[in-house]
Amino acid sequence: MTIHLTRGAAADPQPDAAPLHGAGGFPAGRRERGTAPRRTVFYLGGPPHWAQDSQVPLMISANALMNRQVGGPRSPMARCRYALDSAGFSQVGKHGDYLLDPDEWGGMVYRLMDRFGAPPEFASCQDFMTEPQITARTGFTVAQHQTFTVDSYVYLVEQFPAAPWVPVLQGQRVGEYLEHCAMYEAAGVDLAALPLVGVGSVCRRQGTREAGHILAELAGRGLALHGFGLKLSGLRAYGHHLASADSYAWSYGARRRRVRLPECTHRAADCRTCRRYALLWRDRVLEALDAPKQLTLCTTPH
Repeated sequence: MTIHLTRGAAADPQPDAAPLHGAGGFPAGRRERGTAPRRTVFYLGGPPHWAQDSQVPLMISANALMNRQVGGPRSPMARCRYALDSAGFSQVGKHGDYLLDPDEWGGMVYRLMDRFGAPPEFASCQDFMTEPQITARTGFTVAQHQTFTVDSYVYLVEQFPAAPWVPVLQGQRVGEYLEHCAMYEAAGVDLAALPLVGVGSVCRRQGTREAGHILAELAGRGLALHGFGLKLSGLRAYGHHLASADSYAWSYGARRRRVRLPECTHRAADCRTCRRYALLWRDRVLEALDAPKQLTLCTTPH
C-alpha cells in the first residue's frame, strides 16, 4: 500500500505540545551559532553484510535491505557504526514513489534495531527530492514534495518513536530550504533542537556555489547537518558545514570507469561491489581533504 502522495499537509501542532524529535544516538549534537564546527563523520556506502566487521562507519540503503533476510537467524550481526538511507532518489526517481509504505519502512527499521546487532545511529525519513527530473516523474511541485517529506518525518516519529529518525530538508534555492524549515516548525518540529538534520537535493549540485550557500545558511542557523550522497568535490568545498556525510560514489565510479584492482580475485568484471576498492577510495578522500578542518573519519567501531 502506498500513501505518501495522497496524504495531506502536516497538521498544525497543539499549542502546548512538545516539539517532535527522534530518538537514539547520533554522530553529532547541535552546533550553537558562532561555535567552531565539529569534525565530520563520514559513512561509507556499503551492503549490510559489511557491518559485521567494518572498521569504518557505513551507510546502508533500503535498496540493499529489501528482499534480504537481514536480522534473520542466519544474518550477520552489525558490530560497527552504521546509518540507514531510505533510498528516495533511486526509488522515487524510478517509480515515482517509495516501494515501501511508511509502516513497512518503520517496521524494517524496528526489526534492524532488535535483530541486527548494533542499532543504527540514525535512519532517514522517506523524503521527496526536488530535482526537476524527480518532480517531473511524480507530477508534484517542490512545495508538495516538501510537504510529503514533513508528513513522513512526523508520521514515523509518532508511529515508531524508538527509532532514531532524521528529518530531511529539501528545496532548490536557499529560500525554498528556509521555507521547508518553516514547514517543519509549523508541524511542531524544532530542527535546531535535533541532533541531526539531513539535507537533500544537493548531490547533483555539490560543485556549485549555490549548494555551498544552502549549507552555510542552514549551518549558520545552528543545525547539525548530514549531507546525503556527497562526493569529493562537495566534501572538499563545504564539508566544514556538515556534522556527517555519506557517499556510494566509489561504486558508481568503479562501474563507470570499469575499475578492477590488479590484486582482486572476485568474479565481477569491475570493483563496483569490492570492499578493497571502497576502502582505498575512502583513503583517497581522506588524503584529499584538509583534516581536521574539513573531514575526519571515525575508524573505531562501537
